[in-house]
Amino acid sequence: MTALRVVLVGAGRAGMVHGRNFAAGVPGATLIGVADPDRQAREAAAHELGVDRAFADPSEAVTDDRVDAVVIGAPTFTHADTAVAALKAGKHVLCEKPMATTLDEAHAMADAAEQSSAVFLMAFMRRFDAGFRRAAERIAAGDIGKPVLVRSTGRGPGLPPEWAWDTSVSGGLVAEVNSHDIDTIRWLSGQEPTRVFAVGRAAKRPDLAERYPGFVDTLVATLELSDGAMGQFDGACPADYGYDARVEVYGTEGTVLVGGPTSGPLLVRAGGGEVDPVRSWRTLFADAYREEDRHFVAVARGEEAPLTGASDGVRALATVAAANRSMATGQPVALAEVLPA
Repeated sequence: MTALRVVLVGAGRAGMVHGRNFAAGVPGATLIGVADPDRQAREAAAHELGVDRAFADPSEAVTDDRVDAVVIGAPTFTHADTAVAALKAGKHVLCEKPMATTLDEAHAMADAAEQSSAVFLMAFMRRFDAGFRRAAERIAAGDIGKPVLVRSTGRGPGLPPEWAWDTSVSGGLVAEVNSHDIDTIRWLSGQEPTRVFAVGRAAKRPDLAERYPGFVDTLVATLELSDGAMGQFDGACPADYGYDARVEVYGTEGTVLVGGPTSGPLLVRAGGGEVDPVRSWRTLFADAYREEDRHFVAVARGEEAPLTGASDGVRALATVAAANRSMATGQPVALAEVLPA
């Protein structure tokens, strides 16, 4: 079988993680181009990644006959148009989280995926991390009994791009950061959120809340899940101490913990101990991103069954919408209020 010809859409931070993976070599695939409306970013990415096709218009890239698959790492508000165009053209799609800005867009993407001959995968990289996958295996094996409480933390050392501060074009912190936590709760519990109560504050950057109403940099949400378990996640950006992704799943027979804010060994000397903080999601989950990209290619080539799909993106985004509505109203919000019957 010939190599899958891949184009990268979006030459920002997340996009370039995937771009560098494909440039370095993903079995069964070859990176043939990059698309980004920003000329400087596009040309710099094409040069670094060693590709000679640089598209200013993503829609041109994803409908090009020389392209078999598309990796979307562009800003969230562009995901729907790019993914739908790619799927209608029969191109396989790996889409970074969050799936879209609105649930209407997400449903349009899901419909396009269902009608397409190509595959659509959501890029929830924790599902491909060795530690998180081992925790999932232990839970599935019944080693902690039945999950009754899942707690997930997602904090980043820097702010998202400025467009993400505006909740009219993004889902804010809960979408751009905590989509991973929502998916992790669903995945590890095997249950769906049914009701959300969330509280958020612009605790560190109140100046941004003055410019962008609805902006929060710190939040906590409590979830009721479909089979009686409870979930909780918190988010913060900027968390100056480093990148922090950790989860505890408490069950009827025990608990499992995975992740944390530190890396490397514990150093102990006179006067105290020291550990190195995790500085970036790009280093912490480097292996997970490589495995995610490998899996995408294998699914597109018909060699593996997909581990994520459009429904995972829609369900995570529905929880984002419920959390944002809860923060705005101060009331719990049922998922049935944001999802169509």
